[in-house]
Amino acid sequence: MRRRRVALLAIALVLGLLARRDAWAHAGVRQGDPAPGSALGDTPTAVILTLWEQAEPSLSVVRVLDTQGSAHQIGRPEPMSGQPLALVTRVGPLVKGVYTVSWRLVSAVDGHATSGSYSFGVGVMPSVAASAVVSGPSASPIEIPARFLLISGLVLLLGAAGAGVARFGGPGDLRLAAGGWILAVVGLLLLALAQRANADTSFASLFGTSIGRSLVGRAAALLAALGALLAARRAGLERRRAATGVVGLAAAAAMALHVAAGHAGASSWAPAWTVLAQWAHFGAIGVWLGGLAALLLALRGAPSAGGAEAARRFSRIATAGLLVAAVTGAIRAIEEFSSWGELLSTGYGRAASAKITILLGIAALGAFNRFKGVPAAAITLRPLRRAGLGELSLAAGALLATAVLGAVPTPASARLAEPPVLRAAGVDFGTTVRVRLATGSNQPGPNRFTVNVEDYDSKAPVGDARVGLRFTPLDDPGVAPTSLALAPGPGGTYVGSGPNLAFDGRWRLSVLIQRGGGSVEVPLEVEAWAAPPFLSVERPTGQATRYTLTLKRGMGDSIRFAPESERPGKSQVYVTFYDLLGEDRIIDQAVVTAAQGDGPVSQVPLRRIDRCRFVAEVDLAPGRNRLAAVGHANDGTRLRAAVDLDVPAE
Repeated sequence: MRRRRVALLAIALVLGLLARRDAWAHAGVRQGDPAPGSALGDTPTAVILTLWEQAEPSLSVVRVLDTQGSAHQIGRPEPMSGQPLALVTRVGPLVKGVYTVSWRLVSAVDGHATSGSYSFGVGVMPSVAASAVVSGPSASPIEIPARFLLISGLVLLLGAAGAGVARFGGPGDLRLAAGGWILAVVGLLLLALAQRANADTSFASLFGTSIGRSLVGRAAALLAALGALLAARRAGLERRRAATGVVGLAAAAAMALHVAAGHAGASSWAPAWTVLAQWAHFGAIGVWLGGLAALLLALRGAPSAGGAEAARRFSRIATAGLLVAAVTGAIRAIEEFSSWGELLSTGYGRAASAKITILLGIAALGAFNRFKGVPAAAITLRPLRRAGLGELSLAAGALLATAVLGAVPTPASARLAEPPVLRAAGVDFGTTVRVRLATGSNQPGPNRFTVNVEDYDSKAPVGDARVGLRFTPLDDPGVAPTSLALAPGPGGTYVGSGPNLAFDGRWRLSVLIQRGGGSVEVPLEVEAWAAPPFLSVERPTGQATRYTLTLKRGMGDSIRFAPESERPGKSQVYVTFYDLLGEDRIIDQAVVTAAQGDGPVSQVPLRRIDRCRFVAEVDLAPGRNRLAAVGHANDGTRLRAAVDLDVPAE
């Protein structure tokens, strides 16, 4: 007994150390828009945070601060229409400078809070240090004990009920179930306190959210279990079995609600199937380990034929529970982990590794009982009891690991998704060098450019060259190219920052490499991002299809493309510019470019019809044809939109 207590204490200490480093570092923000470290050419109208789990807006706070600490957000964050994992916070006009997005978000799934910040620039590039995302501690220290008590209580409650229904328990089943119920109630009360502390709000506000409603649902299931326990205590043998079955159903319902309020409920897979798999895993462990506790409680006396039969009956049920737990646990692990290394490099992975190791130990003891202890149960119960008590000691460690898994972030949620950037690669005409280019952001305005240059044949980095970039706007042929010199950077790279991507659209970035007595040029193409326009497609009978794109950053201006024909070959495309009210937008100069598939971009002949209408001569090819129109209005505004025409092959 003493050795088992020491082993259990050691397991608890190891699990605490495994979870210590990042048990409270829930990184709920998956992606930010504007992106961390990005530089915008113009003021954004909102900050959009995309999360790994759905947030509770009423309990969450998002702020946009300038370097003086003044706030520029308008109102509280709101759910983004059509994107339940995104929160939108409107902001007022931002002048040139660096701004910090700071947040404290509360998950609507499990009540975990996330705090952190990152910076972006408007017209300037923020420093590397300022653009880093930082997540801070935001969890109550009683959460893991609360989850451990709740899970343990539900396991005992379900196991005792299963023993009563399957008839491998004894008179002590109801006492075991009552003890499990008390543990579950205490755990649920502590969890409510922990989640109120996590949300930093009152119980009144908490119970008005999905987090509070989940707590109430679990409490209702436990009340139903209490009613069934009281009925079983007063009922005869057969009615007691039926009432015990109701206790098991209530415990299973509480398990389902608990699972849905955890990582499984925030699954990137189909949540219903993930919750079902996690529920089956939880239930199988409850029947297996909780049932073992009921069996050992029933086998306290001398060996008997009835006791041996009960042990054989439980052994078959436990084997099925072990198989279900193993299969469903593997399914959940496949979803939560993206690599084997995450089993040791993350707090969630270390807790999962500990749980797997402990369950393997339990399975080994269970196999001993199945093949040694159970067959000998009619003669002696000593082997079965010793191995069974060892299983229960390890089971406490497995349940503690489960509690840790519910409190720490999954490996996926602990990673901030890579912000959208521009990437391109290519070789020179003579295939002497290979070039890879990446930017700090995909938006127009100031940007950071990193270029890797390597020898084409040996693939060795070229570190003794002078490297520069020439920027040519493909959609604005009348705009003069600009240049940017790059300096040697870490790891054999060449880096530089500048505002050369002045506006959205397609650009040719020519990498100029000089070394020795010669030079080479590598042409690359990228497209600077802009807020996606709203596309409306009209197909009037007997008339050309109209593709109208409403520009979000053009104060509601729109550009319409109307191809005369969408068949392979020459076609005329009518391009019209409108203002916010749908009136003609006076355009001083316009350019239309076309690209077929991933082919090169070329300017097409354009003829003016009137002050806002133009007709472009386009040669369409089967497949995707991308048309882009740029218009410079008489008030100096630049309007741009692009549309993809899918031309069927004849």
